[in-house]
Amino acid sequence: MPGRHDLEPGDSVEQYLGNMVREARLALGREWTQTYLAAKVFSSTTRISEIERGEDPPDRDLAKKLEVVLQLAPDSLVNLVKLVSQQSVRDYAKIYLRRQLEATAIHEFSIVVPGLLQTAGYARGAMEAGLAGAPSLIGDYVQGRLERQIVLERPDPPWMVTVLDEACLRRETGGRQAMREQIEHLLTMCERPNVNIQVFPMRGVPVAGSFALLTLPKGDRGAYTEGFSTGSYTEDRTEVLQFQRVYDLLQQDALSVRASLELMRAIAKEHDD
Repeated sequence: MPGRHDLEPGDSVEQYLGNMVREARLALGREWTQTYLAAKVFSSTTRISEIERGEDPPDRDLAKKLEVVLQLAPDSLVNLVKLVSQQSVRDYAKIYLRRQLEATAIHEFSIVVPGLLQTAGYARGAMEAGLAGAPSLIGDYVQGRLERQIVLERPDPPWMVTVLDEACLRRETGGRQAMREQIEHLLTMCERPNVNIQVFPMRGVPVAGSFALLTLPKGDRGAYTEGFSTGSYTEDRTEVLQFQRVYDLLQQDALSVRASLELMRAIAKEHDD
């Protein structure tokens, strides 16, 4: 199996998690056999073997124990377990969400509020409008989306720069109250040193969809684009560069950070009327 940061895009989240466990175990020394690790976390050698092979990921409780014993960063395994459990995540998005968990920088152009910045009310409104699944399951889908925001709570959170289409701030996704709360949340997030939001004004000519650029720990980069029911993730340098050029042009036409904050405050008040 390749190293943790050398995984091919086609590798599953389960394989990625298993490789993290195996690498961390081996890094601790020769005495750290699967049997030795199993005893440390009150499990079995067979269970550890299944986890490392990517056949059967741990539950959240076992993931937490593995994090402590293997000296891994808090929630590094738990976040992956959450991602595995999200049955609503389409196959084409799983690779991107896995990479997002380890990204050092996220640059995004979005025609909707990005998932990492959404409130529960906005997420629910967007899912109900987009028929994300059975109405009885939307609550679970919303919770899953909010749980993925843990990436911004890491001790070393990614640098996140979002160019956000003005139209999505004016559209009443989830109703007026939900939109006011969503914009207030965006303003609060902008107080963090690692989060910047620039509004792409209505007079601009945006692209026909959302896309994101990820910078990974070793400097490798990826690009993800998504439509209504399709999407793709690539780490091909030529394709990533093409997305970077589009992003640069859109950012050039976006409002400054200060002007964007002023506009968001004004639009938030409009949702009170």
